[in-house]
Amino acid sequence: MDSMDKFWEFISIDPYEDQRGMLKKIVMKSQLQNSDELGEVYLLYSNPNSVRGNHYHKKSFEYFTVIGGRAKIALKGFHQDISEEFYITADDNIILKVPPFTIHAFKNEGPNQLIILAISSKEYSPADTDTYISEIL
Repeated sequence: MDSMDKFWEFISIDPYEDQRGMLKKIVMKSQLQNSDELGEVYLLYSNPNSVRGNHYHKKSFEYFTVIGGRAKIALKGFHQDISEEFYITADDNIILKVPPFTIHAFKNEGPNQLIILAISSKEYSPADTDTYISEIL
């Protein structure tokens, strides 16, 4: 798939490092231009061999970055026939931006817990989950 055909995007993180350690800015207001607000921020803790996601949203933009471990990620545009799979670790210094109608799933194939920081433009509500199951991983 040509990079012009991507339905998702990577946002590079440029960590600031000094003798104290490292600072990584995860989401800045300028990156939220496609959504009106920030709905919620949460951490996903995934045990070995577990899969999360396998769904899409009609209204929500989501941003994901790996904090610990290695994530196998599968993405598929709602009206596309082919899904893409790749791996992301914290050392990659990237944020994955997933727009509405993008099926997404994360698998922990490693021996330790996978930790992902997730940011959503819409706060979860049991009355309107905006979550539609579609298994790709």
